[in-house]
Amino acid sequence: MHRRSANGRKPQAGRPFTAPAPVSSAYATPARSALPSAYASEAEVDINDGMTKLSINALTLDVPIANAPKSKRIKQEPFRFLDLPYELRLEVYGYHFANTGDILDLDPDNYKRIHQKLAILRTCRTIYREASYLFYSTHPVRIFPTHPGRFFKTKKPLLARLKPGQRGMLTSLELRLGPGWSKPPRGWVVNPELGLKDCVGVKKITVFVECDPGNDIFKGFRRAEGFYEGFSKSLLEKVLDEMPWVDYIEFDAWPSVKKSGALMRGLLEVVADRGLKRGWGSERGWTDADEVEEAHKPLDLNAPILTTTQLRILLLHGASIEAMAHGRERDPREMTLTPAKFTGGQPEDDGMYCPGLHAMPLDTSTYNLALLRVDGRRWNELRRLHAQIRTQAAADGSSYLEMGNTKVMCVVSGPSEDGSGRRKGGGAAGASASTGATGSAANGADVAVSLVVAGFSSVDRKKRARSDKRIQELQATISKALAATLHTHLYPRSTISVGLHVLSQDGSLLAALINASTLALVDAGIPMTDYLVACTAGSTSSYAANDEGADPLLDLNTQEEQELPYLTMATLGATDKVAVLVCESRVQVARLEGMMATAADGCRGIREFLDGAVREKGRKMVAEGAVEKGATMAMDIDV
Repeated sequence: MHRRSANGRKPQAGRPFTAPAPVSSAYATPARSALPSAYASEAEVDINDGMTKLSINALTLDVPIANAPKSKRIKQEPFRFLDLPYELRLEVYGYHFANTGDILDLDPDNYKRIHQKLAILRTCRTIYREASYLFYSTHPVRIFPTHPGRFFKTKKPLLARLKPGQRGMLTSLELRLGPGWSKPPRGWVVNPELGLKDCVGVKKITVFVECDPGNDIFKGFRRAEGFYEGFSKSLLEKVLDEMPWVDYIEFDAWPSVKKSGALMRGLLEVVADRGLKRGWGSERGWTDADEVEEAHKPLDLNAPILTTTQLRILLLHGASIEAMAHGRERDPREMTLTPAKFTGGQPEDDGMYCPGLHAMPLDTSTYNLALLRVDGRRWNELRRLHAQIRTQAAADGSSYLEMGNTKVMCVVSGPSEDGSGRRKGGGAAGASASTGATGSAANGADVAVSLVVAGFSSVDRKKRARSDKRIQELQATISKALAATLHTHLYPRSTISVGLHVLSQDGSLLAALINASTLALVDAGIPMTDYLVACTAGSTSSYAANDEGADPLLDLNTQEEQELPYLTMATLGATDKVAVLVCESRVQVARLEGMMATAADGCRGIREFLDGAVREKGRKMVAEGAVEKGATMAMDIDV
């Protein structure tokens, strides 16, 4: 039998035996070290040191290590919070709920400010009763939500989401009027589900008015005369019917609201008829005294004439503010209080039409009190235009156009026979639309339009497929418009391919596509009747059908297209002949004439710009010697 080793393992045969390496002295420097010795010499070591007298076996891990004695932990007694006096506990609760806001309402930030603070209610029943009573009794609750978005349109306000016991702890409510003055939300209804009858502890209701639609500046935007005034009065009456024990109503408002307005008069009548006490909030600073109307300074006809190119606001004998923006000198004595009207399809005063301020609401984000749009333009100003032609040397015709932040590139191929030009125009990259059915190209050229919208062109970064309905509609509209303008009868049994690429979208997309196609076709040398130019126009007011002061807007961007009704119109040359008219939004017929007249003015301005770009390119080509200017050239590029 083989002899086993002490550890129970077999000795491996053939394995060479190696002697253990000698251990160097603790006082010697290792032989492989090239540095000076850092060890203490034997002469420097104290032989009486206790560590030197220990044996080697005592330094191994086999010897049990004596653990150091642990100090006893002193058990801390919990703080007996409930042993504090009730008054001190209320002070602690008050400090805890200090930064939770003044009024409770549905808000996306509630989980940051309030939700974490309410965790104290889960401690015990005693703290729940005390802390919840202090929290709900010191924080008024807004009856109907006013935060924009999904909370504003909800059918279950915060008051209805509270438990009956929590509603019973409330001592004050707030009714805020003004949001949704043109169309109140459907959830603003007083019913048993709202839980007003459970608010037995409420003694005061605060009515805060943000705006009064009865003011003249809201003319043209009101749903009906006196609609919101009656709605607010009825809403307050229904709230008081559900809570007959309330005996104090406090009124407050923003500085623009007048106590003598129609809305405030109706609310004060409700309080007076019920014999309730009324008070005034600190925001508006009203008192029981009658409100004093501010006297307007009369116009001094001998004052020096104002000359400015920006907005001028004049106060005329207590009338509403009238704003007029003119680029030339004008005598204040010639100004009238009535805004200009459209006559004969065109604005008066050389196109410098500017209606009165009463046509605009206070809170509109499209057209503020300064009569300037969000991008700083006035109502009849075009965005920045930039155009280039012959940008692609390999194509028959090409162009690049910028209308504001809308950027479009166009490539034209053809006329070519047997549909070969369709492949050249980039039809494989996106869907294409043609002007005619099978065999229609025998009498004239077929105009095939393909449109590719880049995924990064818009904010939502949405990539449109080839079969997208919106792309197909744009292709069909552009194809029919170009076919009616081009002399297609000169190229029978052929195809003119137009490839459009959208690089950036910021409104007026169809107009930019048509204008870019026109430039590329001119560069390709395909005969056409005249420039086909397009522009958009919108209306700032969409509620009052017979409002003569509704503003038209020219060349809309994306934000304006989302908020306002608008149309896209394309005209042929300087004749104002309408070739394309597309309106996909609901608009009053009375405003259609003004919108079309504004769009026609914009088309004339765009035509002049495109014509100047073509002439500039022609002058460069003549100067470079690329082409020769003939004596009988039909278009004089020197003009």
